[in-house]
Amino acid sequence: MSLDRIIEINRRRVGLDPADEDGDRRFSHETGALERLCIYGRMRPGGPDNHRLTQFGGEWMEGTFPGTLQGDLCTLDECPGLAWMPTKTWNAGFVLTSNLLRDAWPELDAKEGENYARLLTPVRVGDTDIVANIYTSRSASLQAIAALSADD
Repeated sequence: MSLDRIIEINRRRVGLDPADEDGDRRFSHETGALERLCIYGRMRPGGPDNHRLTQFGGEWMEGTFPGTLQGDLCTLDECPGLAWMPTKTWNAGFVLTSNLLRDAWPELDAKEGENYARLLTPVRVGDTDIVANIYTSRSASLQAIAALSADD
C-alpha cells in the first residue's frame, strides 16, 4: 500500500488534478479497494441507513482509518462528515468487502450526492493494513488534501 499513491488518486478524485480513471481503477483493483467500502456513519451495521448496503452481501470487519471527523461525536443516528487526510488520529469504523461493489460505485456515488467524495483510505484491520473506498465531505477533504501539497 502506497500512501503517496492514495493521496495522488484522492487529489484527482476531488478535482485538484486531472482525472486518470484507468490508473485509479488499476490501483483499486490491485489493492482490493474496488471491492471495499469503509463506513463510519449511518450506513454501518445497525445504522439507520445500513439497508442501503444489504444488497451487496459480503463480509463486515471492524477497522480504523485516518481523517478528521467534523464534529465531536459520531452516533448511529447522526454522523458528521469526514475531512480525509493522513492524520495521526485514527477513527473506528467498519469495512464491507463484496465483489458486488465493483460495479456499484456509480449508483452509490449518485446516492451520496455532490457534497460527498468517494476517496481511498488506508484501513487497519487487526494487524493488517488494507485500502478501501470511503465517502467524505467533498469540501472539507478538498481543503485538507490541498493543504498537504502546501506543506511540502
